[in-house]
Amino acid sequence: MTAWTLKDIEARPHVKLSTPIRFKPAADVVSVQLTMPPSVNACWANVPKKGRVRSTAYRRWSKLATQELQQQQAGRVAGKFCIVITAKRTKRKRDIDNLVKPILDLLAGVVTEDDAECERVSAGWADEGPEGVRIDIRRAA
Repeated sequence: MTAWTLKDIEARPHVKLSTPIRFKPAADVVSVQLTMPPSVNACWANVPKKGRVRSTAYRRWSKLATQELQQQQAGRVAGKFCIVITAKRTKRKRDIDNLVKPILDLLAGVVTEDDAECERVSAGWADEGPEGVRIDIRRAA
């Protein structure tokens, strides 16, 4: 899949965007700061006769994090990539690996083309720094 450019969208007048998008050329490195995502264990709920659906907490975080990406005018990384996730340690005990999937899913189609293009993930806790998570996405070598 190739990322759409502004020229591609302008050539399709029938395409309606719900929010304005500011396009940037593909970069080698993109860094963003986001609100702490819910644990992957809290992202899904079982609903009778519907199956697994996104939980309310996950939908709220996803909407907020998308707005944060737009405010930071996050660029995009084309092709295969590596990601470093640094999360501010919280008082509540959490598994660091439970933060990875919601973040990769959020970035897919916005900063990266597809989360399947991820070559390497590194995630860790930080005792100092701003609340939430810092995400560094680099084009894979």
